[in-house]
Amino acid sequence: MKYKRRNGRKKSIYQPIFKLLSIVVLIGLIVWIIQNTRPSEFLKVDINWEIDKDLPITQQALEQHISSLITATYQLNLHDIKHELEHHPWVAEAKVKRLFWNFINIKISAQKISMRWKNKNCQNNVKIQTCQGYISTKGELFTPNKIIKSDAIIATSAHDKDIAKALFDHYQTYQAIIKPMLIVSILKTNIDTIFIKPNIKVILGYQKQRQRLKNFVKVYKKLRQSIARTKLDRATFDMRYPKGFSLKL
Repeated sequence: MKYKRRNGRKKSIYQPIFKLLSIVVLIGLIVWIIQNTRPSEFLKVDINWEIDKDLPITQQALEQHISSLITATYQLNLHDIKHELEHHPWVAEAKVKRLFWNFINIKISAQKISMRWKNKNCQNNVKIQTCQGYISTKGELFTPNKIIKSDAIIATSAHDKDIAKALFDHYQTYQAIIKPMLIVSILKTNIDTIFIKPNIKVILGYQKQRQRLKNFVKVYKKLRQSIARTKLDRATFDMRYPKGFSLKL
């Protein structure tokens, strides 16, 4: 009994010492890990990019675009990152998802070109960003610094997103009316003018454009029976007359 009591007393005496030694060892281990690793590397933001193959800018350009937003590793604001990426003219949509703590996934969709756009108020100074750009397949005007080659039709209007959207909508309507003929260019000033392949100019005005274009289709089919196609296909049709049209060959 006395032996057991002595062992019990020894255990009760040594337990606090063991606990203290365990804490000291643990602290020492943590200090060693910190000294022998790179905390900055562990805390650095890691981004997994999924980039549309049609995007005409590099991943590096996107990284630079959001560089100021990925410094606060503990407080990454995914909404701000998404907003900043979508502010880039060539980015149609950015989906930003947190995978784990400071690991995020970013999926980038590129703008799809429906029309090449030119500013009607610019003369020959196409170097200015607002002088040229594109209208997307959603009817959105965007004017990036990087201009790429495209076979899309040319649309000319004022530098205004609402006007560009109206121009896009009108083009869809007009092309459906004249099919299988093809529009190669469309101009929107205070009136609408379209250019049809190969070189037909049709002035539609600012009202009743659909009806006037339908009238053009009828007139063009009739005139093909009496006028050589080589002449007719470079003619100018002014459809704004209440009871007819003017023709310039």
